[in-house]
Amino acid sequence: MRYLPVARRFIPGAAVALFIITFLTTRSSFSLRGPLVWTSTSETASACQIWPGWEASDSGRLSYDACHKATTSPLIGDVGVLGDPNRCLLASSRLDQYYSSPDRNWSEVRWGQAQRQCAAREYKLSPLESSVDQIWRLPEASQKAEPPLEGNKGRVAVVLRTWDNYEYTEKRLAWLRALIAEVSLQRAGNYQVFFLVNVKDPDIHLEEDDAAYEQALIKFVPEEFRDMAVLFNERTLKAWYPLVEEHGAQDQMYQALQIFSYKFKQYDFIWQLEMDLRFTSHVHETLESAATFSRAQSRRNLWERNGRFYIPDLHNNSYEKFSAAVEAEIGDRGIWGPVSTSEFTSQGRQPPSRTKWNWGVGEDADLISFMPMIDPVGTNWVYEDVIKGFADGIHTPRRVAIVSITRSSRRLLQLVHEAQQDRGQWLVSEATLETFALLHGLKAVTVPHPIFFDKEMTAEALDAEINKGPPQSKAGGMTPSMLYSKDGWVPGPWWGASYWFTGSGAENAWKAYIEGRRLPPMLLHPVKEK
Repeated sequence: MRYLPVARRFIPGAAVALFIITFLTTRSSFSLRGPLVWTSTSETASACQIWPGWEASDSGRLSYDACHKATTSPLIGDVGVLGDPNRCLLASSRLDQYYSSPDRNWSEVRWGQAQRQCAAREYKLSPLESSVDQIWRLPEASQKAEPPLEGNKGRVAVVLRTWDNYEYTEKRLAWLRALIAEVSLQRAGNYQVFFLVNVKDPDIHLEEDDAAYEQALIKFVPEEFRDMAVLFNERTLKAWYPLVEEHGAQDQMYQALQIFSYKFKQYDFIWQLEMDLRFTSHVHETLESAATFSRAQSRRNLWERNGRFYIPDLHNNSYEKFSAAVEAEIGDRGIWGPVSTSEFTSQGRQPPSRTKWNWGVGEDADLISFMPMIDPVGTNWVYEDVIKGFADGIHTPRRVAIVSITRSSRRLLQLVHEAQQDRGQWLVSEATLETFALLHGLKAVTVPHPIFFDKEMTAEALDAEINKGPPQSKAGGMTPSMLYSKDGWVPGPWWGASYWFTGSGAENAWKAYIEGRRLPPMLLHPVKEK
């Protein structure tokens, strides 16, 4: 991971100055500790214990050290947006303890039970929560009248998307245990982790046949995770969404999550994570930092900020100056509230006057993504023309963000659920949540997390390569290299990136981290290690 410092530039102008003053004087729900460090202001509950005296998931009990200097200047993104970039969590400190030993046999832990016991300290749990299977397999009609329990506001589910032939090696098991402990047991059950298991055999009757479901659960999920896992297959999805002709995981990554959100009403927000995603910092703190950043964002020209990569060296390492530059370029021409299309009724709030610059500050985002949300029209993306059930067809306003690692609100997921179930409206995975958020006028935020590359390049050269589209979709335009086009792969820098949908950059970074390299808070994807 190398980085070349280059000359910085500043964009002047009265509009820029006004934006900076307004942004910095507006009260918001984040704290800024020194330059470029976004942290949550909410208090963290003491960690729950699996064994007496065991609190190793607590971030305060793990080992940290100064980060390697070469890792503090990413070409893309804010190095502090996911946590403190000067305090690197050592891999050995967090992972070594989760390998089974004569002292502790992790395979005997029941992670679902441990999480529920932890959550019961802070929340009123439904009796059904003792059995995840029971909630998941209840018929749809019996759940429609069941209201969510009072006193459960703010709960968050973390859903790990896995499949029936996933290989649970010792390294992967250690990572999964660390993730669950860090994200759930750290915060007394405010976050709760689940496995959403894609069973590839469509002929298994998972809904009607109790024995078949139990047999599949035993066959496909390690015993320690079974009480936090739910199973589905394409037969499940077809029954729920008969008006949609596509139910495969590649094109409909969110259908199973929509069902999950429908059934598990106690969760206001759901993180969807993939099994080949890795965190170099404490998972709970990373996700909270992303949510805190998103909550702090104003809606003014937010879609236009979402539509481009933040290259810090071009903005004096200041996201505020980047935002001001977007403001100077876009002005009052940015998206403001729901975007209209024929025969579509927006469920979002109508926006205030454009003079209310701080609209959205302090508001939780209905959608959080980690790649730019761009207009697919004119990109030559392989799925550019795939949109079904909308009156305006391919002329429907849309947005797309590659890599379906997101946080979505229950509100957004249920709006998609209703559109697919009642009207047969659908797009492919990468365009689903983004487009419905756009059309309903919901708050969506791209978190500018740090992305490193395995080759040296200047910030100007990278900017010319990846931000060459029109002002409202700078990371889009004709054949952006981050997308797979109708003509195949597009040459670009992404094969060595630390975050993309393929390539070797993330895997190499994770290996370096495991071997002792001190990395700042980062997301690495994809990591296929066994």
